[in-house]
Amino acid sequence: MGQFVTGVTLVTTLLEDGKPWAMTANSFTSISLEPPIVMVAITRGLTTNNAVRSSRVFGVNILRADQIWIARRFASSNRPPDQFADIDMKIATTGAPILEECLAWLDCRVTDFVEQGDHTVFFGEVQELSLGSVGDPLLYYNSAYARLIPEMANFDEFIPRPSNKE
Repeated sequence: MGQFVTGVTLVTTLLEDGKPWAMTANSFTSISLEPPIVMVAITRGLTTNNAVRSSRVFGVNILRADQIWIARRFASSNRPPDQFADIDMKIATTGAPILEECLAWLDCRVTDFVEQGDHTVFFGEVQELSLGSVGDPLLYYNSAYARLIPEMANFDEFIPRPSNKE
């Protein structure tokens, strides 16, 4: 699965005591446009999984390439005691914490979840969303963070053209 490139998100939620919590995730996708439903898959037993189950809310913050430090921080088990200290956040409609600066964010209320293998797949109806700041997306490929190559942004020039031979 490492050969499939994904975007990188910060999934945010609330602990039982109301404190914000987050984890880096790339297992995120859109499920439905009407109503707007997305899903995130979170390893069972993680604090994030338990917090989403309890709070029934989660935010999805789509990270920019220059936010790799955020992705690394929240993917690590060695987090600083105040892991959100230098990150500008706001509280969304559901109460989920949202990054002030990211490509886009979605505020979701859990509608259902299902256990699959070692993960729980949480389905969330989008309550609110916003496009954020401009930038390139942070990507994940082959067990490493990656970014778009700006020259490849206009991919049409790389599409093979049919030959004129008959």
